[in-house]
Amino acid sequence: MSRKPVLVIAVVVLLGLGRTPLSANQMPGMQMPSASVPSQDQKDQKSRDVEWAMVNHQKEMRTLVAKLDESFQAITDARDAKGYVRDKAVLKTHQANIKALRDAVRDHRLFLIDYEHQCGVSNKEQDAMAEHQQKMKGVLYDVVESFDTFEQTNDQPNNPGIEVTMSIGLAFVTHREALRELVDANGQHEKAMAQMMKKCP
Repeated sequence: MSRKPVLVIAVVVLLGLGRTPLSANQMPGMQMPSASVPSQDQKDQKSRDVEWAMVNHQKEMRTLVAKLDESFQAITDARDAKGYVRDKAVLKTHQANIKALRDAVRDHRLFLIDYEHQCGVSNKEQDAMAEHQQKMKGVLYDVVESFDTFEQTNDQPNNPGIEVTMSIGLAFVTHREALRELVDANGQHEKAMAQMMKKCP
């Protein structure tokens, strides 16, 4: 046999091996790992993780609402005879507490998604949760807006160019009422979460 046919055969063999899937080169008896199905232990752990996240979220909400109440009390105590607050640090603390609570409510949607994935929900439950979420957002919007109005009204004596829509006393009362609605909504929020968790196996 001449050297040329031998060379051609060698090249063909090498090219053939280059195109062979890696799985075809396995040793006899070896198998590629297949997509694993979650075990019962993994499912139980996922359920515990979801429950922990929800319980932790409830605690965080309680803590944030309590901090908001404290910072509002500080504003109440700092008001002068005319109802104005001169201590800007007190206002900044309250604003930071409002933002922290707003962020927590936004993150709550992630917990609901985990819950729906783990426990499953009916269309009725989904509608109820969506309605509850919208209520919390609406109440928080009122808290944010009423505090912005209070801040502008409070700053008006120092910046006469600011156009205020109400007196400082009314702005204070409006914000206080929005905070009360928030406390009520959070109470309903806790009850709804407790009912949800009972349904999750």
